[in-house]
Amino acid sequence: MTDLDTRPSARPVVAVSVSAAVASALPGFLVGALAVQMRSEFDVGESVYAWAMSGYFLAASFASIPLGRVAQRVGPRRQIVAALSIAAAANVAIAATARSFGLLVAVMALIGVCNAAAQTAVNLALASARLERLGFAISIKQSGMPLASMLSGLAVPVIALTVGWRWAFVAVAAIGFGTAAAVMRVLGPYEAPDRETDDHHRRSGSPSTALLGAAVASGFLSFGAGALNAWVVESGVDAGLGEGVAGLMLAGGAALGVTIRLVCGVRLDRSPSLPFRRAGVIALVGAIGVALLAVRSAPVHVIATLVGFAGGWIWPVFTNFGIVRTNARRAAAATGITQTGVYVGVFVGPLASGVLIERAGYGPMWIVTAAAMAVGAVVAIRVARHF
Repeated sequence: MTDLDTRPSARPVVAVSVSAAVASALPGFLVGALAVQMRSEFDVGESVYAWAMSGYFLAASFASIPLGRVAQRVGPRRQIVAALSIAAAANVAIAATARSFGLLVAVMALIGVCNAAAQTAVNLALASARLERLGFAISIKQSGMPLASMLSGLAVPVIALTVGWRWAFVAVAAIGFGTAAAVMRVLGPYEAPDRETDDHHRRSGSPSTALLGAAVASGFLSFGAGALNAWVVESGVDAGLGEGVAGLMLAGGAALGVTIRLVCGVRLDRSPSLPFRRAGVIALVGAIGVALLAVRSAPVHVIATLVGFAGGWIWPVFTNFGIVRTNARRAAAATGITQTGVYVGVFVGPLASGVLIERAGYGPMWIVTAAAMAVGAVVAIRVARHF
């Protein structure tokens, strides 16, 4: 983080922001990575099991806008600490008491609400810190998503195949409690703007139509990201990879996503190009990789996974930077709108793709997923001038 603003408060703020992003997102990714083991225990098919992932994101989609507004009033520290603490307790509940699939879905929905609360508040924390390298800071924060996916992929051979999948949720709970304590120490008090100032900030930011367009683009792109995370492990097993190897491929693809996000973030603040336009172009590359996953070959699956993650998971760096930079004083409220699109996409993605897998197989499912990503890329390019 040597390129970040050198003020003492900058690095700790970014560090706890990344930790909060990882801790709040991990359960959603973990359910996808542990699909083989968890489906076996609960004895459900792909389309039914998808509700464990989709319920998490559906709950988040309903909560994102109102909790983004709440964050603007109560401040990032209070909201992040509350969200992470509740989510950590819920993860312990899954590990200790989830004996029916219905209970798992209900608890995952609660954790999804906590994720919506944490993500919007984290965006506000970064915007309020007045960082000189905001773009780089956001790229580090957004790297928390593929980092969460990487950790969930590693959980397959390291935890699920050794001591059992429930212990993975115990580990996630420990991360959540630890991060909440760190947030309490690092983030300072927050002064909510008065009504007149808040109205001024709203008028000076992106128009509502642009935010809605960004939400639509994010929805289609997240459809691809959700399906990719949910089924790339099972798809790899179907293509001929071993369970452990398939889990490691998820981790490897996510690690590549982290690396590219950070590389892009180094020059993001100084780049003259529009962030949403770059997001759309890169997402088109990811769509090609996802389409290649339709080929039922283990070697092709390995390459396609890397290409899919390299392009299909980079766009949030650019979209979030564009939104936060243009709406710095209302970052939580603005990203609450656009994150709704993200959550809808990752809600529909695992659910619809699970049905497609059962009815037509992995090949057609990956083609549909690639097409959805291409649509999202085009919409992102169309709204780029507003950010």
